[in-house]
Amino acid sequence: MKRWFLLSALLACWAAPPAAARAGDWPGWRGPTGCGTTVEKNLILKWDGKTGEGLLWKTPLGAGGHSSPIVWGDRVFVTTTLGQSPEQEKKKEMPDHYFACCRASDGKLLWKTRIAPGKVQAYMGSFAAPTPATDGKAVYCSFGSAVAAAVDFDGRLLWRNELLSGEGLKKPRLNPCIASSMVLYKDTVIEMVEQKGGGTLHAWDKITGKVKWEKQRDKDNTGPCNTTPLLIEVQGQPQLLILAAKVLQALNPADGEPIWWCTSAQGFASSPLYSAGLIYTDLGEDRSAMAIDPTGKGDVTKTHVKWKIPEIDGQWSSAVSDGEYVYRLDEASELTCRSLFTGKKVYAHTLKDISALASPVATADGRIYFVGSAKGYVVKAGPKFEVIGGGHLGGYDFGAGASLAVSAGRIYVRDGQSLYCIGKK
Repeated sequence: MKRWFLLSALLACWAAPPAAARAGDWPGWRGPTGCGTTVEKNLILKWDGKTGEGLLWKTPLGAGGHSSPIVWGDRVFVTTTLGQSPEQEKKKEMPDHYFACCRASDGKLLWKTRIAPGKVQAYMGSFAAPTPATDGKAVYCSFGSAVAAAVDFDGRLLWRNELLSGEGLKKPRLNPCIASSMVLYKDTVIEMVEQKGGGTLHAWDKITGKVKWEKQRDKDNTGPCNTTPLLIEVQGQPQLLILAAKVLQALNPADGEPIWWCTSAQGFASSPLYSAGLIYTDLGEDRSAMAIDPTGKGDVTKTHVKWKIPEIDGQWSSAVSDGEYVYRLDEASELTCRSLFTGKKVYAHTLKDISALASPVATADGRIYFVGSAKGYVVKAGPKFEVIGGGHLGGYDFGAGASLAVSAGRIYVRDGQSLYCIGKK
């Protein structure tokens, strides 16, 4: 198993040129690989919010959100939004949106920058669902009211863009909101907005926010979709994976032109995973799980699907792999382990009282971390189910949908009220 994990950790996915991310940083959704894997080892195994065991600091955010924290050096970034009052909701007034920056060493809030909201009413108040991304110079993110923005490391606004216009703005058909996170490619910020009957793939200049290219999404293959695109490298060439409601596409990130597509792969909430040369997807309209070989051209539906399993259970979280097995948590908090290469179920066990919304992280020493501000577990990677750690931070359960970030031996997680840092003291 370790042999496969090391291969997966190095080749799991290609997200940017080497200079764009440094060792120890967690620059975007699901970390430097976009797949929830980290080369870090020997992370904390036990924590307790009541006794303070393993809790290095806790910082009140003063606002809520479902987005995950990101880390660059000694800075932790999150997006937040004030709660929408009944009066605001009735008048269709949007609450303010914010970028916030805390110091990683002690949790001190360094700055908080207001972003003027857009014009779309987010379902269930999910105005801060997408996870931000950073290249070490600026921080980029979109918000549920259909607005995107960038700020520098001192919190100064660089640019702000509206995501919807025309009929999309008049009758937004999102479920439940704009939740897809941004992807950075060289000097470009890429954002996917998938709606029922259409959508747009935006590519903006990092510095100015001006359009570099845009692609209107095929209305026959789109629907409300909350997956995040994934950048990988296949045979020395970059691919941007777009898992839409009715198709998985690999695009050229430089211009958005298609490389290949698979119509049997569908998505809704969980983002695609790339490990050991295979793409894993699940939780589409037909709730199937499958593995796809990404080396094809054109329509690969009948040629490059390695296995497919119908009617699996899933949830809004995404899967993770150690390079040999795929680990997936469903809405009943049941953890299923499958072979990455065959899809065969290896085991299934319930992780009691855990949020099924947060995505796990696999470490280089064979551990799978399921961590939120409420109940969390550490499971040993491999074909035998074994809990080797965990804890409870005493946080807000409903806000435990954010996924963890790992950086420099520490774990960062947020809920609707606070940002937490756990690690060895």
